[in-house]
Amino acid sequence: MPHVVIKTLSGPTKEALQKAADQISDIVNKTLGKPKKYISVSVEEYAFDEWEGVYKEYIEGKDNVLIKPGYSDPKIFQ
Repeated sequence: MPHVVIKTLSGPTKEALQKAADQISDIVNKTLGKPKKYISVSVEEYAFDEWEGVYKEYIEGKDNVLIKPGYSDPKIFQ
């Protein structure tokens, strides 16, 4: 606790994903006051043609998505 999941299109380097995970861990530690030993971060990469399913399952119409994406059509990101 807490566990953060990064869902992204495939493409970022391992190094970039690690840097993002490290920075997210730091932010969770600082803003929520959780010790780093309790924070975990995972990454799930998806192909472009899979993203519509991710959008519909995890983003669209979900109250727990605190920052909404600036697109409503995941097929063309508009």
